[in-house]
Amino acid sequence: MSESNIERIGTAPVNAQSYIPIERNWTANVILVGYDPSVVNEAILLGSMPGQRVHYTDTVEITYNIHYELTYADASFTAALNDIVLANSMNGTGIGTFLNESELSLQRDDPNTPRQIFFPRDGMSIDGYAVEDWLMANPYVTPPGLGYNFYLLNLSSYDTPDHSLEHWFDYHPMDPDTGETQDWFRLEFDHDLNPPVMMEYPGFGGRGNVYALDPSADQWYLRWARIWWRDYIGTEYEHWTKDLDQKASEVDLSTPAGVDSLTTYLHDYMYDIMAYLLFPFQHQPAKYVSTAELKVNVICMDVAAGVSVDSLRWVTDAARQKAHLEELYPFIEWNVEVNFLDIDQEPLWNYTFWQYAEVIDNITHVDGGGMFTYIYDNIRPYQIPHGSDIISIFGVVFIKADMLMHYAGNTYTGLGYNGPDGGQTVIWKSLERYYRSDGVTPKEGISSVQLHESMHSVGFGHTWLHEHYAGDFGYGPMGYFAFHNGTSSFDKDWVQGTYLDQMEAQQWNLFLDRQATLGEDEREAVYTAQANAILNFERARDLYNQMRWLECYDALSRAAAWSDRMMYALVDDVPPVIEDWGTVTSTVPSEITYWAKVEDDNSGLENVTLHVLVDNQTEQIYSLSYSGENWSVVLAVPDFDDNVTMWIVARDWGMNQAIGGVVVVVPVEESTSPTTDFLLYASILTAFAAATVVILLVVRRRNA
Repeated sequence: MSESNIERIGTAPVNAQSYIPIERNWTANVILVGYDPSVVNEAILLGSMPGQRVHYTDTVEITYNIHYELTYADASFTAALNDIVLANSMNGTGIGTFLNESELSLQRDDPNTPRQIFFPRDGMSIDGYAVEDWLMANPYVTPPGLGYNFYLLNLSSYDTPDHSLEHWFDYHPMDPDTGETQDWFRLEFDHDLNPPVMMEYPGFGGRGNVYALDPSADQWYLRWARIWWRDYIGTEYEHWTKDLDQKASEVDLSTPAGVDSLTTYLHDYMYDIMAYLLFPFQHQPAKYVSTAELKVNVICMDVAAGVSVDSLRWVTDAARQKAHLEELYPFIEWNVEVNFLDIDQEPLWNYTFWQYAEVIDNITHVDGGGMFTYIYDNIRPYQIPHGSDIISIFGVVFIKADMLMHYAGNTYTGLGYNGPDGGQTVIWKSLERYYRSDGVTPKEGISSVQLHESMHSVGFGHTWLHEHYAGDFGYGPMGYFAFHNGTSSFDKDWVQGTYLDQMEAQQWNLFLDRQATLGEDEREAVYTAQANAILNFERARDLYNQMRWLECYDALSRAAAWSDRMMYALVDDVPPVIEDWGTVTSTVPSEITYWAKVEDDNSGLENVTLHVLVDNQTEQIYSLSYSGENWSVVLAVPDFDDNVTMWIVARDWGMNQAIGGVVVVVPVEESTSPTTDFLLYASILTAFAAATVVILLVVRRRNA
C-alpha cells in the first residue's frame, strides 16, 4: 500500500462500454427568501451548478441528471420564517466567536507556539434545528420526490451596518460519547488560551432532505480555512471573508455589472453545498455486499502511569458504532467488535507503535503514514476477514498522554483508507484531549472520529476540497468543522441510493437475460413469475424516485425472487415430497412442536408453511424453519370447541407446491375431581379423507 493513497477517492474506469448503465433524474428546488428578483442574474446563479454526475462501480455505470427549479418566496412566507427566527433566537454579549486572523496567521507560521485566535463576540444566535424543522414542516414548494429543497436566505436585517452585531445559526454540534456541546475546535487550537468556541453556522441541513444557506450570517470557519490551508489555495472567494450585506454595499445593483457580481458571489457560496453535499462527486458508490465487519482495538498506553483500561471504556462502544453504521448502511448485516487493550500486555502493538514514534521534549511524535501503512500490510490481514464480498474495516485507536501524529507535513487525529483488501482506520488522540481542562470531566470520545474514518473506509471523501469548504456546514461527520451524533440524510441518501442503483441494475440485467430464454409456450407459472418480477421492478423505481430507500430495497428483493422463480419454473415442474411429519409435546403447557421432513431434488425448497384451522372458521399461518433434517415450528394450541386441523404447504423455487402432513386435534372430555384444567396429548394414526392424518386427542379434565 502506498501512503499517497490514504483517503483517496475513486476514479472512472478507462472503458465503461461493458458496464450496466442506470440513470436517475434528480431535482433541486432553489427557493430565494428575502431577495429582489431584479438583483439576481438567474443564468449566473444556476449556470455552472452540477448538471450531471457519473459514477462507476465494478459492474455498473451510474448517471445522475440534475435539474434545478428556481423560485422566490413571497412576503407571507418570508414573514412567517422571520417569526420563527425571532421566536427561536437569543441576543447576547459574548455569545458568539470572533476569529483573530492575524494571530491565526502567526500560529500558522509558527505551529509550535499556541496562540489565542478565538475571542467572544456579541450578536444573535438562531436555533438552526428549529428553523430546519419549520422548513421541513412548511415547505414553500412541494419537495421533489428525488431531490431536495434548497433555501437561499437573506436575514441581513438582523445585523448592524457596522457589523458590531451579527447573527448566526447554532446547529448544536455535540460529542455522541459524552453528550457535551462542542465548544472546541481542532487539536491545534484545543487549549486553555482559547475560550469556549461557538461553532457559528451560516447554513445547515442534513437532519432531513432540506438545506438552508444564509450568506448574510456570520461565520469564522471559512476565514480560518483561507489562512490555515493557504498553501493549497490558488483562487480565493469573496464569501470566505464577506457576508451578503458587505458584498452588496460594494457593488452598484442598479447596473448589470453589479447584479452579475453579487450573483457570482451567491453562486460561489451555493456551489459548495450543491457539489459536495447534495450531489457529491467525491464519494465512491456504496459497496454492493450483504455483510460488513468493523473491528476496533482501543490501545491504552498509560496503564503503568495509573490510567486504567476500565477508566477509558467510555470513549466509545460497539453498540454506538454499530448504530451509526446501520443507519447509514441499513441493507446489510453489521458485525461490530470493540476491544480495549493494555499495550504493556500486547508485544506486537508495543513494537509497532514505537517503531514509528519517538519522544522529543516530553512529547511523543508519531509518523502517522509509516505506522498506518505497516499496520495495513502486516497486521490487518490477520485481524479481520477481507474479500470482495464483504465490507471489512479494521480500526486501531492509540490513547497516550502528550502525543502528536504527523502526516504529510501536518498534524492530524486519524487516517482512513479504502483499499482493495478493505478499509482501515487509525486514530492517535492524546489523552488530555478526552477531558475538560480539569483533567477529570469527560469531554470528547472517539466515536465521531471513528465514524469519520470508517466512512473513508467505505468510500466517502470529505465534504470539502481545497478552495471549497462550505460543504462542512451540515450535520454529517465528513467535514473538519464540527460533529453530531451520527450521519446526515445526505450521507444516507448517497449510500442507500448508490447501493440500490447497483442492486436494480444487476438484477434487472439478469432478469432480461433470463427473459430472453423464454419460449412462446411455457408453463403458466413462468409467465406469472415474469409479470410479478416486472411489477416489483416498476414499484421499486417508483419508490426510489420518492427516496423511500428501505421500501425500494424490499421491492427489488421481491423482484429478484420472482426472477429466480421464473428461471426455475422453466426447468422444474415436479412438486416437493412430504415424506414424514408429526408433533412433539412440549414441557410448556399448551405448546407443541410440529415437524415435517420435506424433500425437493430439483429447484430446491423456497418455504414451508403450517396452516392451522380452528373449528373450521379461523385460519392461522406459521413459517417453518429448517434445522438438521426437518422443518419445524413451535406453536401454542389455540382454544377450540370442535377441532383444530393443521397441514403444511411446501413450495419450491419452480413454483410447485405440495399439500399434506395433516394433523387433527380433537377434544375428549372426562369428569374428574381436580379443579385444574390441563391438556394431555396422545397420538394415533388413522385414515382420513384418503390422506394419512395424525389425530391428537385432547383430554379435558373438569369438576364432576
